Amino acid sequence: MQPAWVLSRQSYRDSSFLVQFITANEGRLSAIVKGAHRKQRGGTLASLMQPFSPVLVSLGGKSELRYLRGAESAGIAISLPGEKLFTGLYLNELLTLLLPKFDPSPTVFAAYGASLARIADEDDTELILRRFELLLFDELGYQIQWHCDHDQNPIDPAINYVFQSDKGFVRRSVDATDLSVLTGQELLVLYSWQQSERMIDPPLRHKLKLVMRQAIEYRLGGRALRVRDAVNQWRQVGNIEER
Repeated sequence: MQPAWVLSRQSYRDSSFLVQFITANEGRLSAIVKGAHRKQRGGTLASLMQPFSPVLVSLGGKSELRYLRGAESAGIAISLPGEKLFTGLYLNELLTLLLPKFDPSPTVFAAYGASLARIADEDDTELILRRFELLLFDELGYQIQWHCDHDQNPIDPAINYVFQSDKGFVRRSVDATDLSVLTGQELLVLYSWQQSERMIDPPLRHKLKLVMRQAIEYRLGGRALRVRDAVNQWRQVGNIEER
């Protein structure tokens, strides 16, 4: 059996689930969970197959769609109430859409569990998300260079830059909007933040979010994050910051 986290589940045929896992040994994968509502020692498989649940799983099959041989709890499921639920679902959907199947990444696996724990414990979750996004990009080979421009020249604090998804940071063009412009000094602050736990002020946080959103949308290739629609619906009954 190997450690895993449940990312999502959906009904499959009569009494089964199709579950997305991120596993320690095999990376992200999909598996059919048969007889999910049948009682067994420790409860039902349905009670284990919940998002944010750490589990130990045994998997069978050699095709892209595996099947669950057995599972047991590996700890208490992480509770993410209110707004934090959407934060966790955002991480799950990001992994489902960007992480290739059967590509093990112990770094991403560990960072995912650590990020969920911090989201549950801390009130300010925005920078937790940004760090996870950047780590995921690094592991996928999409590293964003904050300390040098597209031509590999060191960032100049006195020059303004804009982010281009397929290139990185380039010197500001005349038609660049104010929202997309970062000063060289801001880029160096973000580079320092990435290397340490230092805080960054709200305006720079907002610029960081815009850069990451642009980078993620480029890598998604037109696929939409459904959790954003869920957040927009939730906004109709509450005031929640968009991820």
